[in-house]
Amino acid sequence: MVNKTALVLSFLAVITLGGVTNKFAYQIKDVGDPAYPAHFFKKPWFLELLMFIGMTLSFPLHWAVQSFSKPKIADGTASESLLPEEVGDRGWKVRALIFLPAMGDLVGSILSFTGLVYISNSTAQMLGSSIIIMVALNSYIFLGRRYNRIQYLGMGIVLASLLVVGYSADMAARDKTVSTGMQEYSASQQAFGMFLCVLARVVNSIQFVLEEKVMGESGFHPFEVTGTEGVYGLIMTACVIMPTLAVIPGSDVGGVFENTKDSLLMIQRNSTLDLVLIFYLLGLWGLNALGMMVMKHLGSVFRAVSRNMQALFVWLIDMALFYGLGQRGFGYGPVGEPWQGQASWIQVIGFIFMTVGVFVYAYGNAVQQVMAAQAEEQKGIPSPIPVAYSMRELALDLDPGVMPSPLAVIAAEFNQDADAFGDAEASRNLRSSSIGSMTPKTFAAGHIKRVGSNAEMVMVGL
Repeated sequence: MVNKTALVLSFLAVITLGGVTNKFAYQIKDVGDPAYPAHFFKKPWFLELLMFIGMTLSFPLHWAVQSFSKPKIADGTASESLLPEEVGDRGWKVRALIFLPAMGDLVGSILSFTGLVYISNSTAQMLGSSIIIMVALNSYIFLGRRYNRIQYLGMGIVLASLLVVGYSADMAARDKTVSTGMQEYSASQQAFGMFLCVLARVVNSIQFVLEEKVMGESGFHPFEVTGTEGVYGLIMTACVIMPTLAVIPGSDVGGVFENTKDSLLMIQRNSTLDLVLIFYLLGLWGLNALGMMVMKHLGSVFRAVSRNMQALFVWLIDMALFYGLGQRGFGYGPVGEPWQGQASWIQVIGFIFMTVGVFVYAYGNAVQQVMAAQAEEQKGIPSPIPVAYSMRELALDLDPGVMPSPLAVIAAEFNQDADAFGDAEASRNLRSSSIGSMTPKTFAAGHIKRVGSNAEMVMVGL
């Protein structure tokens, strides 16, 4: 039995660690190439490389899941592999098509990493919630998704919060009365950074829709999809992009766009940077592995709230680092971020609105799933959207057409003991404890075919 409280706390701790170290790496200053003076580790493409390494590490997790998740048949022994035969027949074609969303991930991530150079970590974390609106828009246009009033309300609140957060960042950039001692960027540069971060979410939303189209009914586990994208991104970044950036003109040491040799020398010299990058990889692992476990054992509301709390804790830790370590930081200047007076108070208001908006949107998702499950039971028509197992269970406990309360949704997700996803037939079979009579192929086709894309993870689980 999974300790769900420990799971949420572990997920929140690991993703917060990854969020803090993301910006922290940019604030470390040291000598790399001895021919040049000490400089900050502003190497967005190197972080991109580490990101794809972290994604590739999803394969061991996938193999572990496959080893320990075989269903039991009537006599209690493990059955055959869950994957239906047609998955193997189309496997290589699907893996080849995953290259398209992988390149979307590459573009979106580098936009985000570059934008983070110019803006505070807390602002970047909060702007990440714009993914809700972007994915919803693209899914509406390209996938025919439709939303209820609660979801639209949540999206509206999130949009308003983004405007408030953007305004607070602009106010902080123009306020010259607060001296931080840190490298500061002009209001126009910070606006450019925020634009890149939002543009990254636009690209990511297209990536998620591509994954939805490519994966379809493939039956691939999300870990396998993430790992395959990681392999493609790692090859492109390490073998094509970074060698090219090392020779074209730019502002990095040596007059190139990004000097990979200098990055490696800085890592070799600075043990603090080593730890920061290791923790960053750990944060990526937690996002992939523990995020999936949160979705499986708790569901969308807990995952959504956890990701929002990440932004708050990253902000608090950054301020603790700034004031706790002082102007010297770890010996090369202040780290973290300071409190910016009135601008920070406005950012707090934006964060509160964002938290409410994300929760409302997640609740709207749950209501949509409950209604879809009820319609499926009454009419016998498969749901057009993925429906969590906990929401099917909740739908059976409600009268037709009755909307669940937010507390009922939270209780249903926290108390669920089965996989988060599953279609109608699998859910009914699981509920009636008749899984022993199902063949491996029937179980796989019914139980995991809808769990294959990040679009579903965003739209159902944020």
